Amino acid sequence: MGLLPGKVTVITGAGRGLGKALALRFAREGSSVVLAGRSYDLLEKVCDEIRASGGEGFPVRMDVRDPHSVAQAVEEAASRFGRIDVLINNSGISMVSPSESLSYEDWKNAIDTNLSGVFFCSRAVAMHMIDRGISGCIINISSTFGKTPVPRRAAYCASKAAVDMLTKVLAAEWAEKKIRVNAIAPGYLKTEFIQQLEEQGKLDTRSLKKRIPQGRIGSAEEITGMAVFMAGDEATYMTGSVVYIDGGWTAYGFV
Repeated sequence: MGLLPGKVTVITGAGRGLGKALALRFAREGSSVVLAGRSYDLLEKVCDEIRASGGEGFPVRMDVRDPHSVAQAVEEAASRFGRIDVLINNSGISMVSPSESLSYEDWKNAIDTNLSGVFFCSRAVAMHMIDRGISGCIINISSTFGKTPVPRRAAYCASKAAVDMLTKVLAAEWAEKKIRVNAIAPGYLKTEFIQQLEEQGKLDTRSLKKRIPQGRIGSAEEITGMAVFMAGDEATYMTGSVVYIDGGWTAYGFV
């Protein structure tokens, strides 16, 4: 039956990488999954995988940077399933550039996607939960780069640090509404995006592995268990937490 039977989960950026892994895992745990994002064809493919395994997946178009698009997608998801129990804010983009040449457009795109998008989606889903008296859960996907500064990633690091604080503010504000808000901060994961950066010469995974105490890069599937725990009944006293899953990256102080 799984750990999340009867739950309805909305996952942003669910067409690839960690978002896809989360969608497949939550479906296996018995949750109906709403896959939200701009790449509708990718969302449909993931839904096909979910349905082939006996789960329930539903794709919706959403641009997290646009509050009107977010509100429309949330309404579509609520109309389809009657309720939303869990939101996972997974949509995000990286931004690698020397700070002195980082353009306004690139800065704004990173902040709009990684930070404003989390707020817009959280607010829209929280309003739905509050209106219906649902004891809900919001999980924000942050990053170790919200804690450890990295050169040439000013916009990304700033946006993720802000997500960590936003997580705590919303947790404190919505606790009386019975909405829990937590964050997961992954380290480097084996995703298509990391592979692209490596192929472009923007990332040296061999050097990275030397910096990680466990000596390896993680997998997206190693993040999904914590998300399931946060969304489940055993985490009902957990809110305002940022959990690092990074092979020891943030614990390691030696360079």
